Amino acid sequence: MNENNNENIEIQLQVLEEARKYIENGKDIPNDFCRILFPPEKREYELMYYGKESEESIISNVMPVPLQEDRIFPVNAKVEEGEWVNKLISGQNLQVLKTLLKMKEDGKLKNADGTDGVRLIYIDPPFSTRKDFNAKGDEQKAYSDKLAGVSFLEWLRKRLVLLKELLAKDGTIYIHLDYRKGHYVKVLMDEIFGEGNFKNEIIWSYDQGARGKTDFGKKHDAIFRYTKSKEDFIFNYEDVLVPFESKMTEWRYTKGGQAGKEMPAGKVPSDVWNIKLNAMSKEHIGYPTQKPEELLERIIKASSKEGDIVLDCFAGSGTTPAVAEKLNRRWIAVDIGKLSIYTIQKRLLNIKNIKPFIKYSAGLYDTEKLNNFDEENWKMFAMELWGCNPNEKTIKGFTFDGQKSSSLVKVYTPHELKKLQAKISIETIEAIDNTIRDSAGNEIFIIAPQGQFAFAEDDVEVKDRIYHALRIPYSILAKFTEDFTMQLQPKDSSNVNEAVESVGFDFIQPPTVEYEIKDDELIIKKFRSNSRIKGEEETELSMVLIDYDYKNDTFDLDEVLFNKEHFKDGKAKIDTKKFKKKAMLIFVDSAGNEKKVIYNE
Repeated sequence: MNENNNENIEIQLQVLEEARKYIENGKDIPNDFCRILFPPEKREYELMYYGKESEESIISNVMPVPLQEDRIFPVNAKVEEGEWVNKLISGQNLQVLKTLLKMKEDGKLKNADGTDGVRLIYIDPPFSTRKDFNAKGDEQKAYSDKLAGVSFLEWLRKRLVLLKELLAKDGTIYIHLDYRKGHYVKVLMDEIFGEGNFKNEIIWSYDQGARGKTDFGKKHDAIFRYTKSKEDFIFNYEDVLVPFESKMTEWRYTKGGQAGKEMPAGKVPSDVWNIKLNAMSKEHIGYPTQKPEELLERIIKASSKEGDIVLDCFAGSGTTPAVAEKLNRRWIAVDIGKLSIYTIQKRLLNIKNIKPFIKYSAGLYDTEKLNNFDEENWKMFAMELWGCNPNEKTIKGFTFDGQKSSSLVKVYTPHELKKLQAKISIETIEAIDNTIRDSAGNEIFIIAPQGQFAFAEDDVEVKDRIYHALRIPYSILAKFTEDFTMQLQPKDSSNVNEAVESVGFDFIQPPTVEYEIKDDELIIKKFRSNSRIKGEEETELSMVLIDYDYKNDTFDLDEVLFNKEHFKDGKAKIDTKKFKKKAMLIFVDSAGNEKKVIYNE
């Protein structure tokens, strides 16, 4: 046996040497080499691609961001301290999921029965980036598209890894996909959740709409159902029974009928669901990729109980939270799109006797709300924002507030600086250094309001120690995160559900807008984005959201005008007859900054 083992090692070393020659000559390594280096009997089947990060690395490296409360709905709603409140979160879902995971670890993500974690997850992610489907042209273009496909898979996989961690021990996840990427994602799901935890491939059939003459009509999606545990999971089959097709079918199903025994009300649905969303129905709101409530009703009834937490982190039109609300579930809805958030807000507020919910911002913050925090909450928010762990520590009489990785953190709140009537200067830092001397590491972080540093540098070196200045408000850039990108907003309806990766945080800088409404036209005379983010992506007008009858200080979305779709030379058609006594227009730039304007006729 040892001889065989030595022989295998020798073969693998030879293959590695040959592989090196292929790489040096710019050639692809043959697949046969992979089978020798990674024999299937020693390794579970896995989808391999460049840039695939380990699950441990994803969980540890994703940066959480704090949730900033915007407001509670309905207006003037009251909740008791410690009471669960449903959550509508505007932000990039990867970082939000990490924040929710921390809430779970802290015991703040509980179902009504006291168990930790989310009982049910339904996600309908973008099926892939748009550029993924344009594989036309030369070989280089096709190669780029393949890379885009791999990037999408890893983009989705990161979220799936965190979603698994968020699930309760008896939780279930449903992931909704179409023919483009479903087969790849099935392999990812097997890796992450375990092939033995795969329960169903549900076919959602919707035989609606036009079809071409060169292919069979593509009129179905796949929904994969996985549980976190092989045997400990919820499946309320009695809550999702469907009628028998005929009396004969009913007789056969109940084994010919058994006298004196109670007959079932119906049968358990198969894994093929014929559910339609009628464009003329009341629930149809015209949002791209909207799913029928009947579809979510079956999923939520089957895999959760009343009082359980239901999560949708690609919330879109808000079908999941709307149905969860009606079925008396707790819910969390997350989306990066401003159109999505305002659509969901309106949809929820139209539900009779809606329970209170809070709208939060994550990753794009309002400085005014931050300034209203008391000293303790300002300090906690600042540390959360910069990914620090609160951990008060006193060294030679000087108190630090937390740690970032292994380095100490000092937070100066606006309240503290006001008492001191001084700014943080080089002399301040030198005084800290002289106090702590050699009792700390070679890096220290100082967090304070942006205008309270008396120097412009981000890093100050004193002796052999670096002091990093972390300013608030500020955009976190590549210095402390690998790839910072803004929360891109679409400029036309076809991009509403495009996959976006946004890492870091920023503070709202409302755009400058000058406009007029004249002769059934909205005329933008001047629009300038004031976003601090500078880079390849041009920051410009994304969309204008309109509430024609603004009242009760609640924006009620009536219409959206996309920059690339509705505006020409700064002008867009608008029906002025719809305007009531008071209206609100929200101008949104492509970085997600908003300018809210009250319009009075």
